[in-house]
Amino acid sequence: MSSNASGSPDRFPALFQTRGDRDLADLARGSGLSEPAAEAVAAIDAVMSKVRRSIQRRDFGRMILARVDPSLEVSHLDAIGAIANNPVFSDNQQDEVTVGLIAERLEIDPSRASRISADLVERGYACRVASQRDARRIRLKLTPKGERLVAAVRQTKWRIFAGSLAQWDEQDLVTFATLLERFAGWVMDEAGMKRSADAVKQLMDEMLPETK
Repeated sequence: MSSNASGSPDRFPALFQTRGDRDLADLARGSGLSEPAAEAVAAIDAVMSKVRRSIQRRDFGRMILARVDPSLEVSHLDAIGAIANNPVFSDNQQDEVTVGLIAERLEIDPSRASRISADLVERGYACRVASQRDARRIRLKLTPKGERLVAAVRQTKWRIFAGSLAQWDEQDLVTFATLLERFAGWVMDEAGMKRSADAVKQLMDEMLPETK
């Protein structure tokens, strides 16, 4: 067991290397958290920021496209995933994929979804077929070329993911999955997010300089 600066035993030896924002750590301590807990909160925030930046840059998707088809953009890859009924975009695997549904899943303008869909059809990744529910409607489905791309991307991603966790202890993996799911609950708490947004507005109002 390690010791702190005063020489007394430290209950929490340094388990993480990331040093978080000092202001956040101070706020956490001010909220009643212990020193180790406050440092952990700051470290979690810093790690989340790194992950978020990597996701926003779409590094993996861009590398894939550079090797598979440089003429495609990341938005095309997203649309292919949406057509494939990727559970990231929908819990309903039975949806017939139309241009409107692609726009909804990717949260983009319908006209842009239409252009992306046309690009995928032109490049052979998707095709237009009549709806099985309504022959007047046109739906999109992947071609064998598109299906190969989806399968290759998924398998590669899973291998990378599994490989990065292969050296983890089984109990650590189970604990991490449980805690991560618990932690992510606040992201899906719409009421909580609204309260947080209201709190930001209130704090900004309180910071306004008083006018005489």
